[in-house]
Amino acid sequence: MRVELAELHQSIGATMVYVTHDQVEAMTLADQIVVMNAGRIEQVGPPMELYDNPQTEFVAAFIGSPKMNLLPGQAIGRDDIKSVGIRPEHLDVTQDKGTWRAKVGVIENLGSDTVVYMETDDFGAVTVRLPGHHPLRTGDRVFLTPDEKHLHLFGKDGRKIHAKDPLSAPAT
Repeated sequence: MRVELAELHQSIGATMVYVTHDQVEAMTLADQIVVMNAGRIEQVGPPMELYDNPQTEFVAAFIGSPKMNLLPGQAIGRDDIKSVGIRPEHLDVTQDKGTWRAKVGVIENLGSDTVVYMETDDFGAVTVRLPGHHPLRTGDRVFLTPDEKHLHLFGKDGRKIHAKDPLSAPAT
């Protein structure tokens, strides 16, 4: 149905307004997305802009499948922020060293991707997306390391904090 709607939109060349609660539909069909939360506009922009640069925790968690991981600021040594976001595909998994220890839970082998649901030792649930096939098994102990250039910092109000170096606390 999404493909048919996209083809219709392209063929008539007119503006369409499509209302959905399904973020996959929104990402697939939209030129612009308006993300609303409790009747309030959270962010407006092209699909990939919202994906790559969410301005609030709500947008970060809503856009993307699987959704962005939101961990407490302490996960990166930042007590001055509410949360740090990292997309599942921006986490590296290794057996011997890394930033966070985790235990492998459910593994979804999807062919081109593997989605792994893990529990970190200190900060709770984390979802990881890995390309292709992986030999991980439920119960394995691993290390996770976030790609620093893809960290998203959110303040106490849930809005994005723009920082050149997300791992450095601001000067006091």
